[in-house]
Amino acid sequence: MTQPEKSNIAIQQLNLGYHQVQDRLLFRVGLSDDTELALWLTHRMAKRMWLLLNNEAHLPQPQQAEATASPEAAVLAFKQEAQAVETLQALDFETAYTPRQEVMQQGPSLVTELTLIKPEHASALLEMHCEDGLNVALNLNQDSVLAICNMLQLTTKDAAWDIGASSSAVANAVVIHPTSKQVLH
Repeated sequence: MTQPEKSNIAIQQLNLGYHQVQDRLLFRVGLSDDTELALWLTHRMAKRMWLLLNNEAHLPQPQQAEATASPEAAVLAFKQEAQAVETLQALDFETAYTPRQEVMQQGPSLVTELTLIKPEHASALLEMHCEDGLNVALNLNQDSVLAICNMLQLTTKDAAWDIGASSSAVANAVVIHPTSKQVLH
């Protein structure tokens, strides 16, 4: 199958659901060229995705305020959380996911590694490397980060998975902050 030109493809819909038989999450990405990516996320990969994206989402966290946090930092965090909640309430979680005519691969690919690249003054890039050699890079704006975080919360609750941050899991999360300017497509 020939790959369409990357610059013309945009994310139109995201869907995340739990499959009890597989004990995995199926992450489907509906694209503007009427194709779809289908990716399996294990508990470990769902937890890593949560750890990588949750800091970007600025969702309200349980009261774990650090004693060393300045009042300015607390005010900034509050403003970011309020904006995240407002944006999340405006997103459409009611419209059913529309399966695309063509799935880009035969059967869902198993994600084995996740990396978040955050270039300065640009949207985050979520890279997913799969067992079958497929590499997926999704440009994520704030809305898509919030949507994925919300879907992760709901589906992992259905799966009875704990994806809450723990100190050992945080150490394994990979976030790359490029020091030089990069062009990402």
